[in-house]
Amino acid sequence: MTIRFEPLRNNTTFAARVHGVDLAAGIGPAEVDTLEEGLARHGVLIFPDQFINDDQQQAFIQQFGPPHQAVLKEVASNHPHFYDIGTTDYAGNPREKGSVAHQYMLANLLWHTDGAQNQPPIRLTALHARVRPPAPPPTEYADMHAAWETLPADMQRSLEDLVVEHSIYRSREQMGMKMSDFSEETLRSRKPVYHPMVRINPRTGWKSLYLASHASHVVGWPLEKGRKLVEELIAHATQPQFVYSHDWKLNQLVMWDDSWTMHRATPYEGSHPRHLRWCAVRELEAV
Repeated sequence: MTIRFEPLRNNTTFAARVHGVDLAAGIGPAEVDTLEEGLARHGVLIFPDQFINDDQQQAFIQQFGPPHQAVLKEVASNHPHFYDIGTTDYAGNPREKGSVAHQYMLANLLWHTDGAQNQPPIRLTALHARVRPPAPPPTEYADMHAAWETLPADMQRSLEDLVVEHSIYRSREQMGMKMSDFSEETLRSRKPVYHPMVRINPRTGWKSLYLASHASHVVGWPLEKGRKLVEELIAHATQPQFVYSHDWKLNQLVMWDDSWTMHRATPYEGSHPRHLRWCAVRELEAV
C-alpha cells in the first residue's frame, strides 16, 4: 500500500496521520525516505494501530539515524535507548515526589525540544502508547516554522545570527531545582551547549525558531535581556493557532521532527497508569 499523509488541522499541513504503514512488518529505505519527507512537511506524524514490541520499535527508529542513549536508567526492557514517560515506575508504584524520575516527568509539562541540551541534539523522537488510561491527557505540539513565518521581517533579520545557550539546568530551574541539587558528576558531564536561534530544514529550505525550556539566554547579550527574548519567542510560538493537541489512543506511535517543533505534556492526576515508550535519534553533526 502507498504511504499517504492526512493533515489533521484545517488550513495547515502541521501534524498528519500516516496511512499505509505497518511497523510490525518493517519498512525499507524507500519508506524511510517517504516518512522523512512527511516529517519535513508536517512536523508531527501519527501512526495508528501499531502493535509493536520493543525489538520492532528499535528496528524502526534506528533506520533514521544513531539512536539516542536514554538518560534515565530505569528501563522496562533490555534496550538502552528506551525509557517510559509514565505515571508509575515499572513495578507499578507511583513515582516518589522529588525523585529524579519524578522531576523529569514534571519537566515534560514545559514547552521543550527533546535533546536541545545536548550536542549533537536529538533530531527525531517517537513515542508508542503502551498503557492508556480511560481519559488520557493530550500532548501538545507547536509549529515553530509557522511561528517564524508570522514574525515581522525586520525581527526575522535580527534573529538569524543569534546563538542560544541550552542546558538541563535552565529547564530544571523552572521546576524549582537548584544547581546544588545536581551531583558533581552531572555538573561535569552535562555542560551547557550552544545552538542557533534559527534553523533551516535541509529538505524544504524552511526556516524555523529553535527553542525549548532548555534555552537559557542569547550568547553575548546581558543574561536578563537574552532570557526575556527567549521567553517572548516561546510565548509567541505556542499561541493556539500554532499548536496541535494530540489525543492518545492505545498502540499509536507518534513521531516528530525536533528541529522545528516544540511539545509538552499536559497535567494528569488520574489513578490509572499511563506509559508511553520513548526513543529518539540524534543529529549526525553538531548544530
